[in-house]
Amino acid sequence: MDLTVVEYEKRGTIAYVTLNRPDKLNAMNQAMHQELGQIWQDFQHDPALRVAILSGNGRCFSAGADLSGGAPDNYRYTGDFPDISRTRGVYKPIVAALHSHVVGYGMWIALDADIRVAAEDTSFWLPEPQWGIATIPAAWFPKIMPWAIASELLLLADRVDAERAREVGLVNKVVSQDQLLAEAEKIAQRLSDLSPAAVQGMKELMVRGSNMDYTAVDQLTEIVQNRVMNSEDRKEGGRAFVEKRAARWPES
Repeated sequence: MDLTVVEYEKRGTIAYVTLNRPDKLNAMNQAMHQELGQIWQDFQHDPALRVAILSGNGRCFSAGADLSGGAPDNYRYTGDFPDISRTRGVYKPIVAALHSHVVGYGMWIALDADIRVAAEDTSFWLPEPQWGIATIPAAWFPKIMPWAIASELLLLADRVDAERAREVGLVNKVVSQDQLLAEAEKIAQRLSDLSPAAVQGMKELMVRGSNMDYTAVDQLTEIVQNRVMNSEDRKEGGRAFVEKRAARWPES
C-alpha cells in the first residue's frame, strides 16, 4: 500500500491510523480520503487486527476539508467519500485520540470512531454554514447528542470545548495531552482482549440496527447472535471460564 498522507502501522492486534499532513493541519484532501478508504478495507480484512486507534500528527487532529484551492466554478458535489463509505462496513472497533482542532470533515471521521478520547485543549467546530455548505452528516448529530446541542454545533456554527463535548456525549473521556495516546492504547488493549466475535457482532448490531424498526432489529439480532453464540470464541470463552484463565481467542 503506497501511502503519502496517512500513516498505517500494525502492532500486534492494534492498528495505528494517523493523519499525516501536519504542515496543512491535517486538512483532508482527495489523497487522504482515498488512503483512509484503503486502510479501513485492509483493517477490516486483516484477521490479526482487532481494534484501530485513529489520531493526527502535528498541532491538531484535523482542520477539516482542504479548501486552500477554493471552489471551482464547475465544481459538482457527488457525495463520494471512499473513507466514510468504507468505515460504515467496518465492524471492528475504532478508538479516536483527538487533540486541538477537530473541524468540519475532521469531526465527521472522528464520529466514525466508536470510542473517543480528547485532550483538554480539544475543540469541535462545524463552520460550514459560514461558507454556504451544509454539514453532510447533519442527520447523525441528533442521534448521538441532544437536539439543542446538535443545533449549537450545526446551526450556530459555534465551537464546543472538550469538557462540554464530554458532558453531552460527544467524547467518552477528557485527559491531559501527555496522556492522550496512553489512554487510547489502554482502551484499545481492553477491546483487543475481549472476544473479537462478540465485540464485532455487537458493533454490527449497533450500526445496522440504528435505522431499523423493531421487527427488523429482532431478525438481525437473531442472525448475528446465532453466529456469535455458535462461534469458536464462544466455545473458548466457556473453557476459559471453567479453567479460570484468560481466553485465547482464535483468529477470525
